[in-house]
Amino acid sequence: MNKIVIYEGAENSVSILQPCECGLTIEQIAEKDVPKGSDYAIVDSNSIPSDLTFFPVWKYNEGKVEIDLDGAKELWKNKWREARKPKLEALDLAYMRATETQNTSEISRIVAEKQELRDVTNTPIPGTTPEEIKAVWPEILN
Repeated sequence: MNKIVIYEGAENSVSILQPCECGLTIEQIAEKDVPKGSDYAIVDSNSIPSDLTFFPVWKYNEGKVEIDLDGAKELWKNKWREARKPKLEALDLAYMRATETQNTSEISRIVAEKQELRDVTNTPIPGTTPEEIKAVWPEILN
């Protein structure tokens, strides 16, 4: 098994050292490269999540990697925001065309759909694991 060094980075984030063949032991690498005063652990590389989707919200806690679930849910909602952006842009164009032709029923439909897209981030994500969080995807974003 490959050993890596994990340590607490800025704001309790996780930093990872994956050593290469350099003639130093993993312990020597940790002593050399981990910032002075930082807590660290030498772990098997398979002890950290293989799915990097939520890497920005990994937290270091007593020699282990944990995922901040609230942060993961917010990151997932950011994916929703990315997915809805082109839909809102297309609706903006459709709205302008409907306005030009004074199609009030189409304008009303577009306004309602845009509001539904804006409200999508109010959808709760009930998951307690990364897999459960990623399983929540509002239908309107498909």
